[in-house]
Amino acid sequence: MEILPGLKPVPKSAEEAKILLLETSGSHGIVALGDGKVVRCHRILEIAKKHVSDLAPAILGMLKECDWVAGDLDAIATGTGPGSYTGLRIALMSARTLAMVTGARLLGIPTFEIIAQDCIETGHEKVEVIADAQQDKIYSQCFQSKNGKPMTCGELAIVGISDWINQRDHGFTMAGPGIPKVSALLSEIPGVVISESPFINNKSFLELAWDKLMRNDSDDPMSLQPLYMRRSSAEEQWDKKLKTKATGEEGKP
Repeated sequence: MEILPGLKPVPKSAEEAKILLLETSGSHGIVALGDGKVVRCHRILEIAKKHVSDLAPAILGMLKECDWVAGDLDAIATGTGPGSYTGLRIALMSARTLAMVTGARLLGIPTFEIIAQDCIETGHEKVEVIADAQQDKIYSQCFQSKNGKPMTCGELAIVGISDWINQRDHGFTMAGPGIPKVSALLSEIPGVVISESPFINNKSFLELAWDKLMRNDSDDPMSLQPLYMRRSSAEEQWDKKLKTKATGEEGKP
C-alpha cells in the first residue's frame, strides 16, 4: 500500500518558496507558478466550461517551462470563491489531490481577498468587492487596508441589488466581476470610484499565498471547501425536478 508523503515544512528561504496558483471562480481562470514573490509563468484559461480539460495541461506546461516537477512545489494555493460552482470545484479537487500526493501545503485564498489586495496595491484604502449571485442579487464584501493587506469590514453576503444600491457606503471603491451587472445604476451616482479588471491579478494572488505560507497557516485538504452561499442553478433545477416527481407520485392512487 502506497503511503502519502508527510506535510512539507515551511521553506527556510522565503525567496525560494515554490507556489502553484489556481483560480477558476470566473469565466476566465488563472494558473501561475510563483518563485518567492516573483511570478515565473502563468496561463489564462479562456472559457469557464473548459477549465476541467485545460487545467492539467496548463500546470504540466508551466512546470516544464520552469524546469520543475510537481514534487518541487512547497504550496498549492487555490481561490475559494465565491464564483462558478463548477470552476471552484475543479480547482479545489486539483489542488487537494496535488497537495496530498506531493506533501505541498494547501492554501485556500478567498477570491474577494485577492481582488481587494489588487485594489489596495494600486492605492485604494477601502474596497467593496461584488460578484453576480444570479437573478437580482449580488455577492458583496467590504475590506479595508491594514499594513497593505485586506482586512474584512463585514461578512460576505448575498443582497438584493435594490437594497444594496440604497445602503452601500459610497466611501468604498467598487471592484469585482459584478460591476457590469450594476454599472447602469452606478453611473447615476456621482463620485463612485470603480476599479475593474477582467482577470484575477496573479501577483496579488501570489502575495496573499506567500504571506499565508510564511505564517505557517495551511489548510487541511480533507476539510477545505469553496465558499458556496447559494446552490448552483443546476442543483436548484434538479431539486425542482425531484419535488415535482415526488408530488406526482404522492398524488397517484
